[in-house]
Amino acid sequence: MRRKIFFLLERLEIKRSERIALSITLIFLLMTSSYFLLSKPKANYDAEYYSELERIFEERSRELQQEEETILARYEPSENGALELQTATADTLPPDTTLNNEEEAESNLININLADAEELQELPGIGPAYSQRIIEWREENGKFTSKEQLLDIRGIGERRLEAIIPLIEL
Repeated sequence: MRRKIFFLLERLEIKRSERIALSITLIFLLMTSSYFLLSKPKANYDAEYYSELERIFEERSRELQQEEETILARYEPSENGALELQTATADTLPPDTTLNNEEEAESNLININLADAEELQELPGIGPAYSQRIIEWREENGKFTSKEQLLDIRGIGERRLEAIIPLIEL
């Protein structure tokens, strides 16, 4: 075996100094790999610190599980198999949310006689060109007296008018 290795190295034409350097490198590699395989790493942590973290994790997990169960309880099927959705009541909604959105809708209406180009562009289907045409029509003809007068503006048809009528006021 030793002889075969010697002849192999002779065919590779490796010098004696190179063989020694290669042998030393292989021995060093073998020793370090065996050291890391046989030695066990030390546990480098504080058990008290991690037990506190684990307790917090478990507590938060329980809270999230309860929240999920509360949400899923709203969608429990009834005895006849139909899915009943519980409606939100005022006490379950955030304080800034109201159930009566009619007042909000009225306050968000855009007055087409007073609105500038940016406000008009907030309407669905009204871009910069349409808003400019509405303003030009207002300047030429005066204030709008009915919402249907928007049909006089080039490009605004029945469909577009139906979409914006609930969002505008005179």
